[in-house]
Amino acid sequence: MTDRNIDLTRRKLLAGLGTVGAAGATAGLGTSAYFSDEESFEGNTLTAGELDLLVGYLSYWDQGMAGSGSVTGTQDGSGTVSGELTDVKPGDNGLLAFCPRIVDNPAYMWLCGELTSNDENGLSEPEADVDESGGDPGEGAGELAQSVEVTASYCEIGGEIGDDGFDPDDVTSSTDVWSGTLAEFLSAIASGVPLDGSGGQPGDGGFFAPGEQSCYAGTASDDSEATNPCLCLDWEVPTDVGNEIQTDSLSFDLEFHAMQCRHADGTTNPCAGECEACSFDTSASPSPEVTVQSTDASGFPQVSTFLNVDTAAGTAGDLTASDFALCEDGCAQDIGVEFTSEEKPVDFAFLLDVTGSMGGELSTMKTNIQDFIDSIEAEGIDARYALYLFGDEEETGPPAVYLKQDFTSDSTVFKNAVQATSLEEAVGYGGDTPEDNYEAILTADNDLSFRSGAQRVMVDITDAPSEEDPDQTIGGLPETRASAVSVLDDYTYIAVSPDSDAEHQKKPLASDVGGSWIEILEDLDPILDEIVTEVTTSYRVQYTTTNPATDGSTRDVAIRIEDPGAGTLHAASSYTAPGS
Repeated sequence: MTDRNIDLTRRKLLAGLGTVGAAGATAGLGTSAYFSDEESFEGNTLTAGELDLLVGYLSYWDQGMAGSGSVTGTQDGSGTVSGELTDVKPGDNGLLAFCPRIVDNPAYMWLCGELTSNDENGLSEPEADVDESGGDPGEGAGELAQSVEVTASYCEIGGEIGDDGFDPDDVTSSTDVWSGTLAEFLSAIASGVPLDGSGGQPGDGGFFAPGEQSCYAGTASDDSEATNPCLCLDWEVPTDVGNEIQTDSLSFDLEFHAMQCRHADGTTNPCAGECEACSFDTSASPSPEVTVQSTDASGFPQVSTFLNVDTAAGTAGDLTASDFALCEDGCAQDIGVEFTSEEKPVDFAFLLDVTGSMGGELSTMKTNIQDFIDSIEAEGIDARYALYLFGDEEETGPPAVYLKQDFTSDSTVFKNAVQATSLEEAVGYGGDTPEDNYEAILTADNDLSFRSGAQRVMVDITDAPSEEDPDQTIGGLPETRASAVSVLDDYTYIAVSPDSDAEHQKKPLASDVGGSWIEILEDLDPILDEIVTEVTTSYRVQYTTTNPATDGSTRDVAIRIEDPGAGTLHAASSYTAPGS
């Protein structure tokens, strides 16, 4: 294997393998250093090439009149690096730097960690005057982790580190990616975050989503000049922190994982650990008796899926939690199931084509919408309504989509907005036949603030096919039919359009997403019974995901139902986890 005494960002670290007891004795920071080393893919037959991880560590602290100090070293092994803070006061600060190096093949790097203690350790007399914890010596009673401010950055360490040790002046450049308290930082990385081999960050800051990060260069890289960034953690106890941290101490663990880039795409999270494998076939085709209304992750890591089961036992509410099983990305989940015989809220998004070709239909459809709203209100449904108008930007210029009325629960306000809508309003006359209907669908899904747990209903009214514009995106999705299908899986979709199965018409779109179709100019009453049934007879399947990483990833949800009359039924859905 390659010689392990390798350069770390144009300098060599002082100490060899071992612990860093000096830091623990002097500053209470870092009494041991062991780093995780993923040298193979567990359960994978990949054997070509080698992978070894070395991590250089540097620690500097400044405690004012109490002095300052530093330690440096290199760790090659497996496990965790542990840090500890004790006897710190307002104004104390320091810098931790970790410089990963990959021996031989390039690798994706991941960081994860946890707060292992945050203790009160009793109360001093000044502390007792301001600390309301009562001196509880139990775990988690301290305030130190919430008082230490941390800034994480990609950094470069320059020069030759000599006998004078290490201090912040040795950092020649840095790119901040995260800031907050130490407690918040450890919570953010608890499930693992990918580190970027180029030291970059997304446009909105933070860490890249899995699969979007760059590999860390290996020593066998074709680019002999390639260097990898270090990860710097600047920490300080602000001077405005009071006596509540006296006697407090904390400890934490950090893990670095390297996973070979060859034959991988960077999405595998080695910090996530193993999960219980799903006990049923998640690729089974969805059953027509089961309709997924929505999957709600607004309370992440808690996730709720609402569905209808159109069987005798299902509509009667006789199914129980033992009849359901749910898996997320192939991992079994512990679930709770509730039959919601009471009405749940419904959010209606109306999309209305107002281009010139709708001249003979707009007046009738406005009346039909208003009559439909009256019927919804008569049923006593907890409803809100929003209205988008759409046209054809390519022919008449922007905007292609216009929000006429944001969500309102006042049916009179909404009906007045509908009545006041005019032909070619805001979006122009159109021109050629296809309209920007896919943009309207994606815009409504991306921009409207739907209520948590509400059934989402989209009513799409047009006399024309949709136009694709794959070069333009909304919420990361190109304006295409495929994107519309992926979005509409979370809706009760109702297409009001011509009786046509031609390409980009709404009748086949409704069929593809399990929605309903009504011929344009017909009234909307036939869909009322369907909506009332879905609102009043649905199952809420709740679980706390075993993968709480805020990584912006799309998660596949598979559900199996053992129905006493209909047998084994399947359903599928998905949701997007929040980003970090």
